[in-house]
Amino acid sequence: MLYTAILVACMATAPEDCRIHEMQIEASAIPTAAFVEAQNKAALWLQDHPELTKRSLTIKAGQSA
Repeated sequence: MLYTAILVACMATAPEDCRIHEMQIEASAIPTAAFVEAQNKAALWLQDHPELTKRSLTIKAGQSA
């Protein structure tokens, strides 16, 4: 099943300056497994963007438009 992980990341020095980053997650039909995969992908993405901090992470079934 395909999921979309929606990461809201904000500038560490300006917490009101946030961006939305969407990632495609392929996981089993179990939403919990998809969320674990989303957490891993978000952590890797944030490592590559040290100026940003995670505000929220959600998943939804299907592909985002």
